[in-house]
Amino acid sequence: MRLRVVLIALLVAATAAFVVGVSIERSQGEAHAEPATTVEGEAGEPGEAGHEEGAENGEAVRAEESPGAHADEDNAEKFLGIDYEAVPFIVLAAAFSLALAAAVWLLPESVPVLALVVVAMVAFTALDVREVVHQLDEDNHGLALLAGVVAALHLGVAAVALALAREAAASGRPLA
Repeated sequence: MRLRVVLIALLVAATAAFVVGVSIERSQGEAHAEPATTVEGEAGEPGEAGHEEGAENGEAVRAEESPGAHADEDNAEKFLGIDYEAVPFIVLAAAFSLALAAAVWLLPESVPVLALVVVAMVAFTALDVREVVHQLDEDNHGLALLAGVVAALHLGVAAVALALAREAAASGRPLA
C-alpha cells in the first residue's frame, strides 16, 4: 500500500512540475520575444546588415532574415515530428499521467497497468532529458534544473512501478 501511495504521489508531483515548467517556459517565451532587427546608419555603408538600396540617412531598416533563421527553434520543440510543447500535447500528457495515477489507485496489483506506467515514464524521462539539453543550449539554467527534477520524478515513478509489478508478479495473484 505504501509503495502505491509513493508511486501516485511521485506521478502527481511530476505532472504538476511538468505543467509548471511548461507554463514558465511559455511565459518567458512571450516576455523575451525579440522584435524585428533594425539597423540604423547611412545609406550606402558597405557591410551593413539589413541595408536596402535607396534607404535614407538614419532611417531604420528591417534586417532580412534567412528562411531558416528560426528552424532551430522550431526543431527544438519537435520530437519525432510531434510538437511536444503545443498546448494540446501538454494537456494530453498531463491527463494521461493523472489517468495512470487513477489506474494504479484502482488496480494496484495489475501488472499490465504497472508495465504501462513503466513504459510511459521512461518515454517521458527521455523527453525530459531532451528538454534539459535544450534549456542548457538556451542558457536557461533554471528551466534546465526543473526539467531535470521532472526527469528524476518520472524515473522514480518508473522504478516504483517496476518494483510494484515485480511484487505483484511474485505474489502469484492474478495479473489483471
